[in-house]
Formats: sequence, C-alpha cells, structure tokens
Amino acid sequence: RPAPSNVNGDGTLRKGMVKAGWTWEGRFVLSFTGEKELAKRLEEMLLVDGYLGSRCLVQEWVDFDFEIRLFFLPPGDWAPGTPVRPVRFEYNGWGKPQEEGRPGAFRKLSREKVLKEMWHDDTAALDSAQERAVEISQDLLSWLHAAHPAQPVAMVRLDFMLLRLGPGQARVVFGEFCELGACCISWEQGPPTIWRAAIDYALR
Repeated sequence: RPAPSNVNGDGTLRKGMVKAGWTWEGRFVLSFTGEKELAKRLEEMLLVDGYLGSRCLVQEWVDFDFEIRLFFLPPGDWAPGTPVRPVRFEYNGWGKPQEEGRPGAFRKLSREKVLKEMWHDDTAALDSAQERAVEISQDLLSWLHAAHPAQPVAMVRLDFMLLRLGPGQARVVFGEFCELGACCISWEQGPPTIWRAAIDYALR
C-alpha cells in the first residue's frame, strides 16, 4: 500500500493539511486537495484573527485509523542513547472531515476500543506498532536534545498515526512534537504528574 497515503502514493502532493504555526488545535487546521485549494487554505489561515505570523505549516496527507500519543518524562540526567519509555499511551480518533476543511469530531479511544472496533482484536499488530513508535521516539528525543542541549524538557508528547495493513502488520507515521501544556486526552492523572515533573526540573 502506498505510503503515507493512497492519494499521494506516486510522490505527487495532491492532498494535505495546512496548520497555523503557533497552534495544533483542530480549529486552526484545514485540509486541502490540489494547488488551488492549498492557496485558498493558506490565505484563510494567514488571515485568522490574532495570527501575526507570516507562514503556515503544510503537512502531507496520511492515511491512518487512529492516533497514539506517547507521553515521556525524561529524567534530568537523561542522555541520548539511553532508552526511555513513555509513562503513558493515549489513543484518539477523528470523525469525517467537515465540508469547510476542518477536522471532524475528536474521539477519545482506549486500547480496548481500538482492538474491538477497529483492528479486529489484532493485538500483535497493535503491540508491534506501539513498540515501533517507542523505537522511533528514541531518535526524535535524541534530535530534540541535540538541538537544545542546555534546555532539556521535563515532558514531551510524541504523536503517531497508525494504520493496520493486515494481520500482525501496521504502519506507524510520526505526526508532531507536543510541548509541556499538551492535552492529556483521557489521562486524569496526567496534569498533576506532568506539573510535578516540571517543578522538579525547575528546582534542580
């Protein structure tokens, strides 16, 4: 199956998303198909009330079933090359995109719902995809550390898009880094856990 999507499978960018550079909220994200619509979406986004930026981010369309969010709390003495595991996995899906190009309804999911409703109880595929996301995260965290070695992060959320390809098989595509204030989805203890980590960093 073409990666990362059928519509762009031959390497030509036909479909994607336009995002304001200072936010990842769904209301500041617009989909486009074709160059004319891309130009229209860029204009719409750049003229959003309150946006003072001069550029937007354009992301290629990715076919996926749901997103998985990995929450990392790297220890203060963490160094690239030392494996670090996420403290939490969160799952979410999206409804059908709206006519004006905005994402559909945000849907909170759980591992159990993903397996039962989407992946035909294919635990092998989900386990493999999660571990692949963790592996990819090591390189992403190392890159982030190298870019800002004097400013290690107390918390970072890494988002991935997952697509089941067949029994025991799944595609994992990295979506974005998310900062300290990132939404915790269904993780009720997330905010206090993250802010304790932030305070610990500040007091070192």
